[in-house]
Amino acid sequence: MLKLNAELKKQNEKLKQDKLNAEQEAEATVSSVKREYEAKGRELDRRIGEAAKQSASLKSERQSISEDIEQRATAKYLDQKKELDRKFKAQTASYDSFLLGLLLYGVLTTVFTAVRSEAFVSDFKTFFMVIWQFIVNAFQLLLKGGQWASQLGDKIPQPVVATIVHYLLLIVFVGGIAIGVGFLIFLGASKVFEFYTEDYADTMSLAVFLISLAVSVYFAEPIRAVIPINLLLLLILVHIVYVLIRWYVKGCMRSRGYY
Repeated sequence: MLKLNAELKKQNEKLKQDKLNAEQEAEATVSSVKREYEAKGRELDRRIGEAAKQSASLKSERQSISEDIEQRATAKYLDQKKELDRKFKAQTASYDSFLLGLLLYGVLTTVFTAVRSEAFVSDFKTFFMVIWQFIVNAFQLLLKGGQWASQLGDKIPQPVVATIVHYLLLIVFVGGIAIGVGFLIFLGASKVFEFYTEDYADTMSLAVFLISLAVSVYFAEPIRAVIPINLLLLLILVHIVYVLIRWYVKGCMRSRGYY
C-alpha cells in the first residue's frame, strides 16, 4: 500500500512537472510568435512610412511637373499671341494706310472738282450766306425785342435812373435770350454729335458721304436741272436720310434679337 502511494505520488509530481514544462513551452512559443508578429508589424509600419514618403515625394514631383508644363504652355501661348498681335497690327496698319491713301485721293480729287464746278461753288457760298443772313436777321429781331423791353425803363421820371434801367433791360433781354438759345443749340448739337459718333461714325458713313459728295460735284448741273435745291443742303439731307435708314434697320434687328 505504501509502495502504491509512493508510485502515485511520483506520477502526480511527474504530471505536474510535465504540465509546468508544457505551460513554459507554450508561453515560450506564444512569446516567440508575439515577438515575430511585432517585428513584422514594425517592418510593415516602416514600409508604410516609406510608401507614404514616396507617395508625398511623387505627389510633389507631379505637382512640380504640372506647374512647369503650365508655365511653359502659358509662355508659349503668350509668345504666339504677341506674334499674332504684331502681325495683325502690321496688317491693320498696312490696310489703314491703303484706305487712308484712297481716302485722301478721293477727297482731293472731289475737292478739286468741286472748286472747278461753278454750280457747286455757287451753292456752297449761298448756303453759308443764307445761314449768316438768318443769324443777322435773328439778332436784329432780338435787338428790336430788347429795345421794346427797354422802353419800360424810359417811363421812370429820373433821367439817370431811366437810362440805367433802359440799358440794363436791353442787356438782360438780349443777353438772356441769346445765352438761352445758344445753350439750347449747343445742347442739341452735342446730343446729335453723341448720337452720331456712338453708332454711325464709321467707314460706311464716310464712304456714303464721299460718294454723295462726288455725285453732287460731278453731276451738279443735271441735279440742279431736275431738283432746284441747294447742292450742299441736298448733301446734308441725303446723309440725314442715310442715318435714319441705318437707325431704323438697327432698331428692327435689335427687336428681333440680332443685337
